[in-house]
Amino acid sequence: AAATASADVPKPPRVRFAPSPTGVLHVGGARTALFNWLFAKSLRGKMVLRIEDTDEERSTAESEAAILESLRWCGIDWDEGPDIGGPFGPYRQTDRIKVGIYQRALEKLLADGKAYRCFLTGEELDAMRERVRQNDQAFVVDSPWSRAPRERAEEMLAKGAPFVYRFRVPKEQNIVINDLVLGDVEKSSDDIGGDFVIVRGSGVPMYNFCVVVDDAQMEITHVFRAQEHLENTPKQLLLYEALGLSAPAFGHMPLILSPTRAKLSKRDGAVAVGDYMRQGYLPSGMVNYLAQLGWNDGTNKEIYDPQELVEAFKLERMSKVAAIFDHEKLKWVNGHHVRRLSDDDAVRMIGAELVKDGIVKEASGEFVRKASLILKERISVLSEAGEALRGMLAFDLGAMLADDRFQEWVTSGAIAETAKCLSDAQVAGDFEALGRDPDAFKTLVKRISKARGGVKKKALLAPLRFCLTSDDNGPNMELFFDMLQHVDDNVLCEPLSLDARLKA
Repeated sequence: AAATASADVPKPPRVRFAPSPTGVLHVGGARTALFNWLFAKSLRGKMVLRIEDTDEERSTAESEAAILESLRWCGIDWDEGPDIGGPFGPYRQTDRIKVGIYQRALEKLLADGKAYRCFLTGEELDAMRERVRQNDQAFVVDSPWSRAPRERAEEMLAKGAPFVYRFRVPKEQNIVINDLVLGDVEKSSDDIGGDFVIVRGSGVPMYNFCVVVDDAQMEITHVFRAQEHLENTPKQLLLYEALGLSAPAFGHMPLILSPTRAKLSKRDGAVAVGDYMRQGYLPSGMVNYLAQLGWNDGTNKEIYDPQELVEAFKLERMSKVAAIFDHEKLKWVNGHHVRRLSDDDAVRMIGAELVKDGIVKEASGEFVRKASLILKERISVLSEAGEALRGMLAFDLGAMLADDRFQEWVTSGAIAETAKCLSDAQVAGDFEALGRDPDAFKTLVKRISKARGGVKKKALLAPLRFCLTSDDNGPNMELFFDMLQHVDDNVLCEPLSLDARLKA
């Protein structure tokens, strides 16, 4: 008989995200959580958060808290979990060990002859590995304890010999995974490494055993995870069959690779969600980008808010091929979400960055508001706000005149002509309303155009921007000088006023 993972599960969907609290939440884990969340939300199903903390040496409460914080920051919520409870708890594996959930499943396997105590020592296993290595063969555990009489095992127990519990893998069984992403995947039971450990010598159950018991007891209908977990699935299907349990539907998602097509690592930049959070990325931008690493809705649309993703998500659009994590594309997507911020949210978020950068004392007042609304259209991540504003406020006329980029305008006399026009306009009082009257800048531009013989567009505006800002790139000048008019005691840096710029 073949062990089969069925893709036809008629129950209302129940999915789970089950991180191990041994570190922080990386982008790969966040994407796994996101796709589970999108699937559940799109079909009005349930999302379960389960903590797989059986690695006693590495699991910490601090790591669990950091993972939950990163999930919440992404806007990924759950219907059941260790923090909110639910009908299928406990939701931490160490707590589930204490109440005997895995022990009951182990006893069933032992009673049915599907598992046994194995007294092989580490040295004996190493010797077995060395023999097959010398013969250039794959290592398959063939434990003599799978055939040992009960009396022999009882003798070892009486001596206090250490042991593990192994699952008895059936011979020559075809295992079929009806994968929702990859299609049918087949594996022979003879190719999974022999009898595998399900409970350690310490009494702590192993991953493959735990997840089968947990997913069945929690009535999980769909398991979506990275393709690197595909090799675990045949073992899990055999355990489902041995325990008389229905297997969920499986979907193994494409890996996330670096631009060099290597496994994503710290060498490729930030890989932890918390790093992006601290760098000033927006949750909506991060979620938007992660959703497109291995999925699209079949259109050219690239910018989505979370609700749009829920409405567009269809599992059939999941890709089978690896996704490339492109930091520049993430930044581009995030920039769109920065520009989508409401004015009040932009002032609150960007204002906080300006406080952090020591540009203003408090994230309040007209200067902060006007600066934030200018910056909202110019930055891709919030952490760029301080540098971008300092660049706008800087006024170094000498450096501009010496810069090769501006020599065309210096040698043609355009800058000198414009500077004289600005001086005349100041004497005429044309600057008094600049930043206050929306028509004042237009009046100034018309005066300079006329004085310079009717020049227009770039020939008119480029030298004007150089003279007023000492740069060739910047925000709308009306908005910029409106902001300058609102410099007050809350501003810690010393931007040059319009009058000072004209005198320079």
